[in-house]
Amino acid sequence: MPKKYIIIGSTLAFIIIILLVSIFYFKISFTSLPTNLPIVLADELTSDGERRHINSITIMKSDSSHMNSDEPVLPESEEEIVLNQSNDITRMLIEDVRIYNGGRITNDSQEYTVEMSLSDDTHLYLYITNEYIRIVPPDQNGKLYKVLDKENAVYVYFHSFFEEK
Repeated sequence: MPKKYIIIGSTLAFIIIILLVSIFYFKISFTSLPTNLPIVLADELTSDGERRHINSITIMKSDSSHMNSDEPVLPESEEEIVLNQSNDITRMLIEDVRIYNGGRITNDSQEYTVEMSLSDDTHLYLYITNEYIRIVPPDQNGKLYKVLDKENAVYVYFHSFFEEK
């Protein structure tokens, strides 16, 4: 086999290895496109073709030690804010936050645990920081979404409740 083919083959193998390492390190997905938080929440709130309604939203400060855990972890913090009014709940549901299922996530901001009490007596948990949103539906695996916007509008909205105190 000529030396030329060995060099070309080795170079191609090296490039392929570098691409594969990059894809796994940066968690690049070619099948997942960016979406919006309201679309993902609408999908999570629809069960068997029937839409579940949110009765209340409880917001608590938490830490990100459970970022990869599917078990809902309630924070030890005593301070919590409950949203019962439909205007507050609707505002949270329609905030246009662009998210992506994948990507490399770093966390350097306060995390909030959001417990949504649903009309069928189940709970949907969201863990929100400025960099990511983790959605943990009842009896299912959680999904971690990277926030693509520079400022997560839902995070800023929840953060404003705790800043006022």
